[in-house]
Amino acid sequence: MKSTSVWRHFDLWLTAAVLLLTAYGILAIRSAVTGAPAFEPLPGDQVRWALMGVVIMLIFASIDYRILTSSHWYLYALMVGSLILVDVAGAINNDSRRWIDLGFTQIQPSEFGRIFLAITFGQFLARRQHLVHRLSNTALTLLYVSPPVLLIFIQPDLGMSILFMVMWFIMIWLAGLPLSHFAVMATAGIGGAVAILPSLADYQQDRLIVFINPDRLPDQAFNIEQALISIGTGGWFGKGYLQGTQSQLGFLRVQHTDFIFSVITEEMGLLFGSLVVLGLMGFILLRILRVAAISPDPVGRYICVGIAALIFFQTFVSVGMNVRLLPVTGLTLPFVSYGGSSLISMYMASGVVQSVLMRHRKQEFG
Repeated sequence: MKSTSVWRHFDLWLTAAVLLLTAYGILAIRSAVTGAPAFEPLPGDQVRWALMGVVIMLIFASIDYRILTSSHWYLYALMVGSLILVDVAGAINNDSRRWIDLGFTQIQPSEFGRIFLAITFGQFLARRQHLVHRLSNTALTLLYVSPPVLLIFIQPDLGMSILFMVMWFIMIWLAGLPLSHFAVMATAGIGGAVAILPSLADYQQDRLIVFINPDRLPDQAFNIEQALISIGTGGWFGKGYLQGTQSQLGFLRVQHTDFIFSVITEEMGLLFGSLVVLGLMGFILLRILRVAAISPDPVGRYICVGIAALIFFQTFVSVGMNVRLLPVTGLTLPFVSYGGSSLISMYMASGVVQSVLMRHRKQEFG
C-alpha cells in the first residue's frame, strides 16, 4: 500500500497544463510546416515524442527522487561523459556538433544534461549547505558546473552554456549565497564574458552584430524582421489557424523551432496565442514552485527550483529573441518548439518534480 499511496499526491493540474501546452505546440508545428513537403513528418514525430515523454514522466514519477540523488555522482559522470562523446564523435548539424547519432534518430545530450544538473547539483548543494558562507565553497560549486558548461560551449552552444550558469546561480542563491560572494562572481563573470567574445564562432558573433546593428548584416537580420512582422500583424485575435502569411509563404525561417512563438502570435493573436502559451507556462512554473515551497527536503527544493529556473529562462530567451529583445540563441520554447530531445527531457523534468511532490511527506517512502 505504501508504494502506491504516494500517487494520491500526483499533480493532475501540472500534468494537464503540460499536455495542453504540448498539444498547442503540435498544432503550431503543423501550421508552421504546411506547404513544406520535407517537413511534413515533423508533427507526427512530435506526437510520438510526446507519447514517449508521458511514459517517461510516469516512470520518473514512480522512482523515488532520493534514489536519483543518492546516485548523483553516476548521473554527473553520465552527463559529462555524454558531452565528451558529443565533442569527440558527435553529429554535425548547422555548423554545430551537438548530437549523438543512434542510427534511427539523434539525441542532444545537453538537453538531458539540464535535468541531470538540477538533480546532481541539488544534492551537491544540500550536502554542503553548512559551508555556503565560505567563498571556497562557492568557488567549488563553480568548479562543479564548469566541465559541462565548457563542453557545451565548444560544441558551440552559447545559449545552453548560459542556461547552465543561470541554473547554477539560482540554485546556489536559494541555498544562501552571500551577497559578497555574488559581487565577486559577477565581476569575474563579466570579465570572462568579455574575454570569450573573440573566441565565439562566426555565426554567434553575427547574431550579436545583428542584435546590436541589424543594418550591418541585412541577410542575417531578415528573419528577425519577419518574426517582428509576424507578431505585429497578428493583432489581438490573429489571422487564423493555417492563415499566417509570413510562415505559410515561407518568409519566416526555422519557424517550427526558434520562431514558433512568432507563428503562434501571427495566427492566433495576442489573446488566443501569446497569452495562452505564456499563461500555461506561468501556471506550470507556479505548480513547480509550489512543490519547492512544500518540500521539507532541501534536495527536493533545490531540484524543483533548478527545473523552474530552466523553464523560465528558456521561455524568456525564446520569446525575447522573437520580439528582438535578445539575440537569437537557438534555445527552444519548452514543450512547444519542435525537437525530440527537448520535449522528452522536459517530460522527464516534470516526472522528477512529481516524484518530489509525491514524497514530500516524510513518512511516505516508495
